[in-house]
Amino acid sequence: MSSSAQQSLQHLFNDIIACNGEDISCRNSLSLTSILDSQMILYKTALRTMPVVGQFEPMRPVLDGSFVTTSLDSTTPFPAVSKSILISTVAQEAGPTIYSTYPKALNQSDLIDFCDAFLGPDRAKTILSSKFYPTTPDPRAQLQSIGTDYIWRCPSWTFARNWVTHGGKAYVGEYVIGATHPANEDISYCLQPHIVCHQDDIEVVVCRGSVSVTLD
Repeated sequence: MSSSAQQSLQHLFNDIIACNGEDISCRNSLSLTSILDSQMILYKTALRTMPVVGQFEPMRPVLDGSFVTTSLDSTTPFPAVSKSILISTVAQEAGPTIYSTYPKALNQSDLIDFCDAFLGPDRAKTILSSKFYPTTPDPRAQLQSIGTDYIWRCPSWTFARNWVTHGGKAYVGEYVIGATHPANEDISYCLQPHIVCHQDDIEVVVCRGSVSVTLD
């Protein structure tokens, strides 16, 4: 996020907590609960006032030129790196979003409208006419694949390539076996065999003890 966008976001947060940026005593008087509640209000409403923040992640690291000096994407020069990183996604990352938003089957016109809105008509046409997302009886399956690639897989792989190109090592993996996360228990799509939805890797990694992984 740019410094100017962050400052605007900060002003929105100050309005929610009713403390200006210089009033330290006001900020110190806030309870933890009120701070967290205010943060969630900002999280849910910032997009209405500031479209630049995007959906779902309005609060991000700030490219301030001092502490954070590169965006680590194509908008600024990628820095030289030397460390190794591990990047992983799950096979059906977009499953919960698509199948909870659309509990009933879609038709092809719904798919086109959705892709036009998020990708723009030109890119949507290119993607939908490609061989990568063949037509399915229920277009939610196509939309799930497109969403997984668009938001998770492709950005992760692109970042890994940039990392390796600039001196580091990247170990990239995809979970094709998972454990249903509680947030997905009411989404029938995520309960199907061989479906690994967003967050279904969490309990495998964090809650089920150590996991031995071989990376080629």
